Amino acid sequence: MDTTGIKLDTDVLNRIEAIKPRYIPLSSFIALLLDRVVNDEVANLTLPPLQSPQHTHPLNEERIEREREGLNESEANVHKGRERERKETKTKRYQFAVPDALDWCKGDLTTYWKEGKTGKKTEHAAKLLFSEVEKIASNYSQSIALEQIALATANSWESITLKNYERFGLAPNVSKQTKEPESKHPAYKVFKASDVYGDQGPTTNPVMQSLLNG
Repeated sequence: MDTTGIKLDTDVLNRIEAIKPRYIPLSSFIALLLDRVVNDEVANLTLPPLQSPQHTHPLNEERIEREREGLNESEANVHKGRERERKETKTKRYQFAVPDALDWCKGDLTTYWKEGKTGKKTEHAAKLLFSEVEKIASNYSQSIALEQIALATANSWESITLKNYERFGLAPNVSKQTKEPESKHPAYKVFKASDVYGDQGPTTNPVMQSLLNG
């Protein structure tokens, strides 16, 4: 093939080198660009406006992008598939589903999640909510857990936790179902009359009566 040497402006040459794929020689890439420009100019004279080079077809844009990144068609398809998966994963929203163990408050929790909850509505947030509601129901009662869900819905709480209930919402007369009996000191003893008088009943001795009565 016959060739002819030409001179290019340094700035133009630098711009061409910036977009040149690494596997194509500079001279070949410049020839490719010039050939494409000439063909586009001819097409621009014969094609309808929507098909002119000013309206670049998506396939042409993809081919140019592949050449810029140095990818062949197969590698580009893999790359495109991964990009699509990332976008789908990013846009996919968590579907709220109450576990069977909390079926007794399923409707209340669903209403809270859709209408009352503020903050993030992620899978992690849902699992935390389920866990904390189970703790409240286990340590206190299901009715108290339902009250907390209702309050959270009405007041747009970000979440429901056992810690917050015990810190802010615990009524004075409410105690845990599993609360242990209060321990007594080993020396503690409740004395009865029989411990003082024995089986003889109250003493009639005036000296003892004065000691016992103070």
